Amino acid sequence: MSKIVEFFQAFQYGFMQRALFSSIIIGIVCSIIGVFVLLRGMVFLGQAIAHSSFAGATLGILIGVENPLLLIMGFSILSALGIGYVNQKQIMRDEVIIGIVFSFFIALAALFIGLQKEYTSDIKSVLFGNLLTVDREDFILLVIYSALVLVVLFLIKKELYFITFDAELANISGIPVALLNYVFLILVSITIAVSLKAIGAILVFAMIVTPAAAAYQWTFKLNKMIGLSVIFGVSSSLVGLFLSYVLDLASAASIATTVSLVFFVSFAFSPKRRSLKKLSGECPFCKKFFDETGHCPNPECIFGDIEHIHNAEKIEIQKKALLKKEPLVHHHEHKKEPEE
Repeated sequence: MSKIVEFFQAFQYGFMQRALFSSIIIGIVCSIIGVFVLLRGMVFLGQAIAHSSFAGATLGILIGVENPLLLIMGFSILSALGIGYVNQKQIMRDEVIIGIVFSFFIALAALFIGLQKEYTSDIKSVLFGNLLTVDREDFILLVIYSALVLVVLFLIKKELYFITFDAELANISGIPVALLNYVFLILVSITIAVSLKAIGAILVFAMIVTPAAAAYQWTFKLNKMIGLSVIFGVSSSLVGLFLSYVLDLASAASIATTVSLVFFVSFAFSPKRRSLKKLSGECPFCKKFFDETGHCPNPECIFGDIEHIHNAEKIEIQKKALLKKEPLVHHHEHKKEPEE
């Protein structure tokens, strides 16, 4: 109990106040941008950006830069735009260029560390992060850049959503797809860079991907997914900060572990997964109810007059329905996309 009391008493000090508000801000901005990272299939690209940030941080430590945030951000943006350009021009497959960039910046970081005369605690801080070391200048920069990321993200939210699920049609409609892709990559880079000192290069992407992945287990709707992702991200940050203080653990590791547990629980109790087990009752794809004959009554469902079930990946026709209908209908791949 004494540790718990000490935790709340510690908020009279500036470093704990900054740690608290930093964890909330990081939980919000990482969770929101993580939804679009997840839906756009950019998880590994984001990981490459995170490690390029680490290379920028180690260079800053090597040359003695007092606050290497701009250097970190520069490395992040450079790697993001480079990968984005190669992907846009289709010079090589996405996973190839991401793997190359990932390996290059890890090697570069190792080179910069090797050039240092002695190992410093700053390197450990960059790798694993520490909310309690966020100083006033770091906090101000975190607030400014996080606000910038959120404002720009919500200004392009609809267009970004359109591009995510139909880039070709968005391009035909006059939306500057290439430009918005680059803008989004820059937003991801800034988010990772400003979160690096608090969360660390290794765990920063856990705060981007995991809350969004947990939220995706509960809904198909975009706005609801964003809201749930923020709730999971912020609550995990607060619980992680509490556990790190009470149990004397690393703050970033506690936060990452907590948000991972949130994902596992969400996955285990996901209504999407439970709905896959239903052979009658609610159709999990259309969210309508079968009538007494076992048919889905949704007129917009392309198999509406055939007894069927849905899941997130495909439509399954029951065997007895195949015997009644001509011609025979086989499995049809049909991916369910989140709704606006």
